[in-house]
Amino acid sequence: MSEERRMSPEHRVILERMRSSAGVVRRAVEATPPDRFGQPPRAGEWSALEILTHLRDVVVHVYGLRIRRLLYEEAPVFADFDEEGYRRASLARGETVGGLLDTIVAEHEQLARLLQALPDANWSRQGRHPSLGVMSIEFLARRVGEHAEEHAAQIAEATGIGRAGGTRTGD
Repeated sequence: MSEERRMSPEHRVILERMRSSAGVVRRAVEATPPDRFGQPPRAGEWSALEILTHLRDVVVHVYGLRIRRLLYEEAPVFADFDEEGYRRASLARGETVGGLLDTIVAEHEQLARLLQALPDANWSRQGRHPSLGVMSIEFLARRVGEHAEEHAAQIAEATGIGRAGGTRTGD
């Protein structure tokens, strides 16, 4: 029997959402006219490019890194990630929409592959963030899909192709 078949139904759902949410982001990006990425929808809101950059930064440097640490460390303490500063630096580098999207999709798939063979008991492995508290692999894996879907909707709204808001949600 394959590892994925021995996985609990709840964990299979999390992995499927992780994979499918990457497709949701891809569809939102592909539906966006290229000239709309850099334009904030309203004063004080992020442009679609800022949202996409934020999404890449969080999935790689927050969720992805923390999940990987939990795979091999006992009860790690997670550092704060200066997302705001890192996002500004990323935007200044002029990364392309295609490069950002490819990284997001690849990270979702890589995380799903890493977790598909993880024994159910290990999904509860936990680390602690000094201000956000305890975080398990299961919590972080669930957030990968939720976070991508939230920001795909924001990209759609920011570019006029959807209904969600273009401001940052809590991460």
